[in-house]
Amino acid sequence: MQNLVEDALLRSGIDAEIAHAAAIERRWRIYHGDHRRQLRVKPGQPDDNVVVNFARVVVDKGVAFLFGSEPRFELDELHETEAEAWLERVWAQNRKLLLLQQMALSGAIAGHVFVKIVREQPIPRLVLLDPATVWVQTRPDDYDAVEVFRIQFPFVDPADGRSYVYREVIRRDGAGWAIVAQRSRTGSHAWETLAEETWPYPWPPIANTQNLPNPHAFWGVSDLEEDVIRLNDAINFLLSNLLRIVRYHAHPRTWGRGFTAAQLNVGIDETIVLPSEHAELRNLEMQSDLGSSIALYQRLREALHEITRIPEVATGKVENLGSLSGVALAILYQPLLEKTQTKRLTYGTLLEQLNQRLLEFGGFGADQPVTIHWPPLLPSDFRADAETGLVLQQLGVSQDTILQRLGFDPEIERQKREYSSADVAERLLEAFDHGH
Repeated sequence: MQNLVEDALLRSGIDAEIAHAAAIERRWRIYHGDHRRQLRVKPGQPDDNVVVNFARVVVDKGVAFLFGSEPRFELDELHETEAEAWLERVWAQNRKLLLLQQMALSGAIAGHVFVKIVREQPIPRLVLLDPATVWVQTRPDDYDAVEVFRIQFPFVDPADGRSYVYREVIRRDGAGWAIVAQRSRTGSHAWETLAEETWPYPWPPIANTQNLPNPHAFWGVSDLEEDVIRLNDAINFLLSNLLRIVRYHAHPRTWGRGFTAAQLNVGIDETIVLPSEHAELRNLEMQSDLGSSIALYQRLREALHEITRIPEVATGKVENLGSLSGVALAILYQPLLEKTQTKRLTYGTLLEQLNQRLLEFGGFGADQPVTIHWPPLLPSDFRADAETGLVLQQLGVSQDTILQRLGFDPEIERQKREYSSADVAERLLEAFDHGH
């Protein structure tokens, strides 16, 4: 009986893993514009299927708001330490902003983000893992406590041209982690061990986070959940039908009665002459301007923006808005601001983990506190911000804080001021020497 239960649990876990990977793959296809065609097309018939890819708009706008500009990492609010400089060098080597945007894109599609630290000297490499290839085992009573990471995917070995399945199992082993790399021939149940090592740190080489919070599960919430996909399908169905109606009924059709085609006389001056007073020649035209269908499209589009928390103004729709104050702009963007602030909590936790582990890897000690300075979410009036900065300065706020609020790097500005002062002094001395 125990074996039957274990077998059933194993099969259930495998089925859930396959279904989860398939869902991620489907979202990627939809993001890239491979939507389900809503209308059947007969041979020789024009294809009136319309694909308006709101899914990509939703994901890309979320990525842009989260990581459109680089967040800054700081260890010491007053000085740039050696550890801080090393951390900046690591991120620069790993193409910081591009990697952050790729993390946000991967998380928005899959609902979860996995970043692996690869030990290389002198700078470690950060590898963004495909969530569809990652399986995780957690403690039964704690979804945040991961016991096993498994990375698994098929590949073709260039050495022999054969197809294999590669897997890397990272398992908690006492106070540390054991890593085993294996491969298996496609269709085989035997695994060949390629490498084994003991990870020399108390934390695993993989850091992870949810995209949007999902409190009672390990996997987070995607930006493209099923409700969003179905609503995008409904919009495509409506627009496809509208296009088909316009194709066949937009142009008036001429019809007549009381005569045969041979009796219709068209003069050389293109005057149509009907054969009798009872004959008729008329145009058959659409009686509707499709206003109700267009109104339905607008309502569906509004619904999509509401459930995804991406206001239309965020996509560039600014009709009848005029000049807006900062408060009015914040109200219009409020759903997206709230969504981004939530993502800053989840992705911020991931970045803190990564930075602390990188610093320990670099020999700067464990559990270093790292502060993340996020850029402003909304465009602002620079003149108004500068005036606000002067008021803050009069109230005693430090110059560093004011410069950060305005989007400047205080350390770089300090170096520029020192360089500029030294340059002015040098020119004055040079002029004084020439004067004598």
